[in-house]
Amino acid sequence: MGFYVLINSSGIKVQPSEKMLTLRKMQSLVGTNGELAYIEVASDRSYSDNTISMICDDDFLRKGYNPTCYTAEGYLLHGQVLVLGTDRAKEDFGLLTQEQIEIVKSQTRLFV
Repeated sequence: MGFYVLINSSGIKVQPSEKMLTLRKMQSLVGTNGELAYIEVASDRSYSDNTISMICDDDFLRKGYNPTCYTAEGYLLHGQVLVLGTDRAKEDFGLLTQEQIEIVKSQTRLFV
């Protein structure tokens, strides 16, 4: 079992998962009101573990989402942000480990 993280204006929420999320599930998690979003990797350098990626709706500004958190590069992300690991061998996303969850909890810079 692994985990994924959702960051929104309410804070950081850790979700357990038996298997990796599908593209459609990722799109629905960062979308709103049942609308699937086009996703983009907002940052893969915001955590000390560079295999952790922040994923968001690539059109969050136009959609008027509330501010959520900052990337290490200083960009302010809006809406629901999905945090996943990356599996470099498969060149794809993967679930987070418990150790990575602790990194996300301690190093995420929330908008307050």
